[in-house]
Amino acid sequence: MNTERSCPRCHEGVMQTWEELNAEEQEVVRRLPSSADYSAGERQRTHQWCTRCWYERTTGEEEIA
Repeated sequence: MNTERSCPRCHEGVMQTWEELNAEEQEVVRRLPSSADYSAGERQRTHQWCTRCWYERTTGEEEIA
C-alpha cells in the first residue's frame, strides 16, 4: 500500500480526495461532524478522507502517531 496515502488512524484505509469518493461516500462526508467546522468548498478542495474509518485529514495537518 502507498504509505503516503494510507490512513494515519486505522492504517488500513486509503486517504481519498473529494473527487475520488463516489456519490454515497460524498454524502457520508457531508454528514461528518467536521462539516460544521469547515465550509463545504474548503473541505472539497483541501481535505482527504479514509472510507474505512472516516478519518478526515485537513491540509497541513500533522499525522497522528
